[in-house]
Amino acid sequence: MRTEGVGNKVMLIALLCAALALFLYIRPRLFAPDPPPSLLDRLPESEIVGRYNLLDIARETNSMMFKNKVPFREYMTYDFILGQAKGIGIDIQSTGYFFSNGKDEWGTFVTVNDSSKIQNGLNRLEQYIHISDTIIYNRKVKKIKDLGLYIFYDKNYLLVYKGSKIKRRLGKAIFAHEGDIENSWEKFLKNPVFKEEDIVLYSNSPRLKKFGFDYAMFAHDSDSLNIKLKTYLHSPKRLKIKEKKAGSTFERSKFSTKALEIHLDITEFKKNPNDPLYKWIVALGQKVSFPTTTFFEAWEGDLSFQEGGTQLINEEVVEMSYDENFEPIEIRKTNQVAVPAYSMLFSVNESGNKLVSALFSKGIVTKQGKHYHFLFSPPLTLNILPKTISAYTAGRSPKVTTGSSCNGLWNYKGTDILFHIDSLKKKEVYGSLEFQVASFLKRGKFRR
Repeated sequence: MRTEGVGNKVMLIALLCAALALFLYIRPRLFAPDPPPSLLDRLPESEIVGRYNLLDIARETNSMMFKNKVPFREYMTYDFILGQAKGIGIDIQSTGYFFSNGKDEWGTFVTVNDSSKIQNGLNRLEQYIHISDTIIYNRKVKKIKDLGLYIFYDKNYLLVYKGSKIKRRLGKAIFAHEGDIENSWEKFLKNPVFKEEDIVLYSNSPRLKKFGFDYAMFAHDSDSLNIKLKTYLHSPKRLKIKEKKAGSTFERSKFSTKALEIHLDITEFKKNPNDPLYKWIVALGQKVSFPTTTFFEAWEGDLSFQEGGTQLINEEVVEMSYDENFEPIEIRKTNQVAVPAYSMLFSVNESGNKLVSALFSKGIVTKQGKHYHFLFSPPLTLNILPKTISAYTAGRSPKVTTGSSCNGLWNYKGTDILFHIDSLKKKEVYGSLEFQVASFLKRGKFRR
């Protein structure tokens, strides 16, 4: 009996020791505070989100700034920005994040490594512009009324915001929990496209859906001469448009201020009138009664359009005069008139003549004398061939050649903007937009 009693006591002591050990092990976990949210957990849901590495951008654009003599370029260098950021306690070497609705709201979050220095930076800023205080969620928020800006900082992050939803955006940041990352940010940050770029935008705007895409991404490259904006469009369904190896086109004129060249395989696209892009183009054509469906039946995917420079055309003028008996008579004269130069060419199949008939019946194309008018265009020469239809203001057709790229040109206030469709994949479109820095800065008078 005594042996059995001793055994029970030993077992009881062992169980108590095990329970105490277990309690001591799990106690820190039971009473530990919740882990703090990361900066990503504080970011709000928005139509446009993005990230940037300001120091890398400064390094990449340095040669462009100095070559083009951009004002205050010395304040945009890597060393200057880094020094200023350290002086006000901001971790500029970490990634920054921004969001926007694409209209009247935007904001950016950056990491803070010494919040005690930020007030010194605000004091310096207040020498140039008035800053007031406002209270939101019992936190002091800086307000710059003249710029419509709000500035809030905590020990780990700083928010700069412009818009009408400061309370909602700040509430998301202050009361965030670990793992609270919003859907748009999660999708964006997991996406491998433009992963190595210094600044990237991601948009899941509902406006993309009418073109058949669920999201788009944008990034940038620059050198001392050019800025290139790279674009990426993603479709939830397989694209009905493919790349075409080659097709007919007009040789690009050096005087062109607007131009468009397209070579696409639209065989499958034409069979899908419910495709969002197809429906959008049809709706666009309906505004001028354009026979879009008939056009797609005839079109073989090649299009060349150019505008720029002037052409001299012979224009017949009828004047009223009087003969020797004072009877009114018509006098017809031919004058040379300068008109904007246009040329357009597109490839067609056996339905080409049907399309031409539809354009005449809709009043899109009209004939006056020996020339034709496309809506309100200058007089055009119309050339209908079995595989192409072309129209041009010149006395003879521009040189027809073979092309394979899809690109365009738009001259905006003296700046030539070039855009390209670089590749079409099953659900993806890669493109780019490029312009010369010098021309842009000259137009904006940013140089000195």
